[in-house]
Amino acid sequence: MDNKEIFNRIFPTACRYMRVDPIKVDMEFNDKAFTTFETLIDNVRFKGQHEYVSVEDLLNVDKELTSKSEDLTFYLEGCSEAVIFATTLGVNVDAYSKKLQANDMSTAVIYDALASALLEFYTDEYEDGLNLGAHTFRFAPGYGDIPIELNYIIIDAFSISKKIGIYKASNNMMLPQKSMITFCGMGKEVAPTCTHCVRLKNCSLRKENLRCYNS
Repeated sequence: MDNKEIFNRIFPTACRYMRVDPIKVDMEFNDKAFTTFETLIDNVRFKGQHEYVSVEDLLNVDKELTSKSEDLTFYLEGCSEAVIFATTLGVNVDAYSKKLQANDMSTAVIYDALASALLEFYTDEYEDGLNLGAHTFRFAPGYGDIPIELNYIIIDAFSISKKIGIYKASNNMMLPQKSMITFCGMGKEVAPTCTHCVRLKNCSLRKENLRCYNS
């Protein structure tokens, strides 16, 4: 898949992060976004790691935190095991983002949105390569009522810093910033749709006729 094909795949997602309708953007914006994307691609050093764990072990990484989340129970109920993913675009993406923020904020916003969308895309590709069989969609600390502090616990519990260079930073952030910890349940199919979401009745995105997933 060449750069243009990847860009066309992730552009709608990036627009959603920017609260922009991809159908209504003009050619000038589209061209600027693609030029920014090509710079982004040059900076990316994607790395991924995954671990198969029992649902019990995932919930036991920190019982005080996991017991606060009804969403974790909701999505993992009936699953035979879980898969934990750690993925990152690498430190070069962060470094260039800081340069843009100091000199060209409008491009920095586009770059950041494209980077977030590209991380999702590469993580999807990484997941697809595992041929998991029946599984739920991926979800992450910070999604719904899942405590974002779980990021820190999982990084330590599975030696993620040593393996692919994702580190704990302040304010529950990670370094590199374009990194994420996600997990899915194995043994049952749950697609990312509004129908399957426990936030269906109070979702801010739906109020704007947007979705948190690609339809």
